[in-house]
Amino acid sequence: MSETVVYVANLERRPHYEMHRAVDFPHFSLTAPITVTDLLVTVRREKLSLFNAILFCIIRAANAVPEFRIRFRGETVVRHDIVHPSFTVPIAGDRFAFCQASYHEDWPSFDATCRAAGEAASRQTTLDNETEGEDQWIYLSCLPWLDFTAMTHPLANKDDCIPRIAWSKIVEEDARARVSVNLQAHHAIMDGLHAARFFEELQRNLDAFQSSS
Repeated sequence: MSETVVYVANLERRPHYEMHRAVDFPHFSLTAPITVTDLLVTVRREKLSLFNAILFCIIRAANAVPEFRIRFRGETVVRHDIVHPSFTVPIAGDRFAFCQASYHEDWPSFDATCRAAGEAASRQTTLDNETEGEDQWIYLSCLPWLDFTAMTHPLANKDDCIPRIAWSKIVEEDARARVSVNLQAHHAIMDGLHAARFFEELQRNLDAFQSSS
């Protein structure tokens, strides 16, 4: 795990950082519709994992926006070189378990890593949080049963600065397919502009997805 200490005094957004570190509810949540028409064609044609393909595009977009890799630990601010996905997988009894996978920039390696991690996690019988005390993650969830328009996520406390990302069921209408993607983030780390950059990057990734990438 490689990271760089970022000095608060040198932050361009220092006033914004300090203001949002002081408030009791510093998080914001945005949900936007994203087009997945081309991705869906590729996934169905090549019999790929739709979950893994969307997860790959999301975590790739998160790594492309530096603010998604910033974390604070007390008064120390760090920026990770890479962040990795920590996501939920279904287990027996209509429950879920946590699963962690390493991010790889190429799809075949990422897909293989996620398949192995997902299969292991699906055999869990309890809810174990193996990421406690670590912050090199993006927390992700999928709700394939519901076309939601907004979401909020549980947080440990007001200093919890790990972004949460969730996506909905896919809706197909008039030869087009869309999915709702939700982002919850700490306002001391990012603003709406950085969130928009993430959504733009995500749409590019989905449009350009190829299984050989």
